[in-house]
Amino acid sequence: MQNFSDKFLSPENFQLAWEKVAAKNGCAGVDRESVVHFAKNSEAYLSQLRRSLASGYYHPMPLRQLFIPKKAGGWRELGVPTVRDRIVQHALLNILHPLLEPQFEACSFAYRPGRSHLSAVRQIAQWRDRGYEWVLDADVVRYFENILWQRLLDEVAERLAAPEVLSLISAWLSVGVLSKEGLMFPQKGISQGSAISPILANVYLDDFDEIVTATGLKLVRYADDFVVMSRSQKRIVEAKDEVADLMNGIGLQLHPDKTRIVDFDRGFRFLGHAFAGKVIVKTEGGREKREEDMRGAVDPCPDGQLVYSDPQIKPTQMQKAMLEALKSSAQPIPPPLFVVLGYSLREVKPVKIESDEAIWTTGMSTLYLVHQGATLRKEQGRFLVQPLKESALEIPIAEVELVLVFGNIQLTTSAIAACLDAKIPVIFLTQMGEYKGQLWNSEFCDLPSEEAQWQRRLDVAFQLETARAIIWGKLMNSKQLLLRLNRKRQLEDVTTAIAGITSDLESVETAETLESLRGYEGIAANRYFVALGLLITNEGFSLTGRTRRPPKDPVNSLLSFGYTLLYNNVLSLILAEGLNPYLGNLHRSDRKETHLAFDLMEEFRSPVVDTLVMNLINKKILRPTDFTYPDKDGGIYLADAARRVFLKHFEERISLQIVYADLKEKISYRRVIQHQIWRYRSALLGEAPYESFRRND
Repeated sequence: MQNFSDKFLSPENFQLAWEKVAAKNGCAGVDRESVVHFAKNSEAYLSQLRRSLASGYYHPMPLRQLFIPKKAGGWRELGVPTVRDRIVQHALLNILHPLLEPQFEACSFAYRPGRSHLSAVRQIAQWRDRGYEWVLDADVVRYFENILWQRLLDEVAERLAAPEVLSLISAWLSVGVLSKEGLMFPQKGISQGSAISPILANVYLDDFDEIVTATGLKLVRYADDFVVMSRSQKRIVEAKDEVADLMNGIGLQLHPDKTRIVDFDRGFRFLGHAFAGKVIVKTEGGREKREEDMRGAVDPCPDGQLVYSDPQIKPTQMQKAMLEALKSSAQPIPPPLFVVLGYSLREVKPVKIESDEAIWTTGMSTLYLVHQGATLRKEQGRFLVQPLKESALEIPIAEVELVLVFGNIQLTTSAIAACLDAKIPVIFLTQMGEYKGQLWNSEFCDLPSEEAQWQRRLDVAFQLETARAIIWGKLMNSKQLLLRLNRKRQLEDVTTAIAGITSDLESVETAETLESLRGYEGIAANRYFVALGLLITNEGFSLTGRTRRPPKDPVNSLLSFGYTLLYNNVLSLILAEGLNPYLGNLHRSDRKETHLAFDLMEEFRSPVVDTLVMNLINKKILRPTDFTYPDKDGGIYLADAARRVFLKHFEERISLQIVYADLKEKISYRRVIQHQIWRYRSALLGEAPYESFRRND
């Protein structure tokens, strides 16, 4: 074990461990720190972890209790460590695997490199073909929950002369689990949600593997699932008692109803395969399907964030006695005593706002339907929004110009008819804000303009000049936002990015093809988003670049949601003006997509959405806790309550009145978009070239 600590605590080892944790993108632990949050400052956090381990101050947090639904019914409990504890466990595993793996027996197939449940199935077939026809199909009662800690530590110590390893493993075993009732401290067992558990499970049964194999019986084991094979019925009957005694000796028990003796003629099931004679058939529920579906996980303590108490409080003798009594009786430690254990529990409170304010206030022109399960009805000249178990909200139909429907919202036939009659576009989105489709009146049609759109589709010069104007406006507005945000901070990197965008604008003016225009736009966008990230002053957020489908961090989540809302507003106004939304210039493809809406929203991204997002972040109106944990694809989204906050502020932003070049009076951004659509129609009809919107507020 020479140089064990050096290898374990090396920066390279911890970087590799972090990459493994990040790749799995699991949920947060009891401290509610997500992989995404850790990634924002991973280098500093990893260094901090290594220092705490080297100095002896490292102390793991309790496990987060989750219940995962089983396909066959019931629940399976997981104990999930914090992100930091998972990194330390993986760092130790990187060192332990090369040391322990060669010591395991050939009959063990689970959690080992180059081996799988299919390897175990093939091994059974090979022993069968060699005459081992009698089988003890064994089932261990709650294996992971009954592992004896002291025996496990003794087995590890026998294989490794490293006290620091035993200290870490002992701390992880005894750290406890946060349940709804409080902190639970079991006296045995290992968590199925910990990265270190699989190798410990193999260590615990390694002596068993060796003893059974030495008797001449054939053992095939995959974690706690195993079969013992013999050439004769008499020997397998004897083996059943021998195996039961071995299990009892290490604190385990064979299940009396699920352990049986069979032969291949009668058949049996093992690791998701049915064995019958010479035939092996794959069945449902195999080991390869044990990947957890965390979307169905139930957290009994969803609003609790466990943190280290500060300062540490010295427990009284009475408190110590109470803790020991609760632990020995396997009773949960209640939150008032957490501080004695060195922890405190914070309640995670979501942002709350009144739902009426979120979906409609006087002066709004967009009706946001966000309450899941709500119904939109029509009564005389009013819309009635009826959330579940709440009183209805009344809205005059004459004041509504657009309806956005998020998720599971019901629209009655009379409400749909009212929208069609009043020419109110209805946009349907998922609960997370992803566009699904729209409903609009067939009378939204301007035949002369649409005919011009089809003719311009073959006009390369028109497409190039219109696309050039759109990109120029987009980049100018992006540059304007950076200038405004950097006015006081004067960051050199931002100034450099602004100079780069200025150069890109010059290139846009001389570009001769759509492809080159798109190329300059992409280069400028990369400069812009990196610079925008540097101007975030809220330490809880960061932005290093744009990620989409899905957004991988809170800032990108806000940008994506805001762009979706902006797109829907632009699309609805295009439909209201009778233009064909599928015929664009900058955005073009053979797919049936609303390219014109994508075109005409470009110059409004920065003044409407990006400005709003920066305000919400830097003014701390939104917090990191307002976002969901990453889903299976790594996507992060606004939580329900915070989404309503965003909708409220988005409506305020797009309704903000500004000076518009064509008019003497101020108009809202929504009306500016409408005027830009009119400009585009004039360009289609050859009345004037398209001129993009330039922000001046």
